[in-house]
Amino acid sequence: MSAPASAQGVPSGSASGGAQTSPLANCQLRINATPTAWIISGYDAYETAPPEAVFSATFVNDGSAECRFTPTFELGRPPFGLSSGMGRPIGYALINLSDSQDVTPRTGRTVRNSSEQRTLVLAANEQRTITYRLVASPDEVSGSGTFTQDVTLEAQDQAMRVLGGARIVLGLEVLPSARIGLAGAYRISDGQALVSLGELREGPAPVPLQLRVSSTGRYDLDVTSLNAGNLRLAGTEWTVPYSLTIGGSRVNLSGMDRVSGPVETGMYRAALPIQFYIGDVSRRRAGTYSDLISISVTAR
Repeated sequence: MSAPASAQGVPSGSASGGAQTSPLANCQLRINATPTAWIISGYDAYETAPPEAVFSATFVNDGSAECRFTPTFELGRPPFGLSSGMGRPIGYALINLSDSQDVTPRTGRTVRNSSEQRTLVLAANEQRTITYRLVASPDEVSGSGTFTQDVTLEAQDQAMRVLGGARIVLGLEVLPSARIGLAGAYRISDGQALVSLGELREGPAPVPLQLRVSSTGRYDLDVTSLNAGNLRLAGTEWTVPYSLTIGGSRVNLSGMDRVSGPVETGMYRAALPIQFYIGDVSRRRAGTYSDLISISVTAR
């Protein structure tokens, strides 16, 4: 995405332009919004902090007479909401922090309420900077990507005439992100999940265990076994072979193996059954056999 260093004034009814001479003689107003892309960057859908950021726009009167106006936002292309071109748009709010006013263009433009919105007055060669907070709705995030909407920040006088404007891109960048956790028969000791396979018998171990996965889209699971797919009696060379499946997919424990998630995009939640299969236990020395399995998730 590229944009000029500062937005130029947009005369009413035209596609581009510089400072706009208002119907009030010698009021020449321009708006500088820097940057011209108001993007909430680096949002992780699984963090608790809401997606928000603060931006500013400077209103400059280059004329020799005062300018009286109210800042408003207008949608460049309805419907309302941040969109990637697919799926349901993400709702958002625009708050004028300088006046503590909601200026969100939910109906296509900011609703002007004379009892709440203050008219700004700029004397000749005076300027004023207004700060805005952009807040996106986290509950409406449908996956990773960049979601945007084009708007125009306008300065309107009491007769609804446009004295100047600046085009701005509003947006939310949602990072690819994934989380995993366990559910079922396990306990935590020294930060590790301990799973008891019971008395070792050849065949499937009767252990109810699930790997819970949450992802903004596609993901990969990387699985490694400390003993390359063997349960080992501590301090000895005695081992019992075993195998593992996650969500029905067999995992090769002889080295690092990768299990890929679904090919569909969008927010994903699943509980994948983990099943252990014990190999030959005959003629093994008595004792407790164990292995250390590491599972990591990578969002794509």
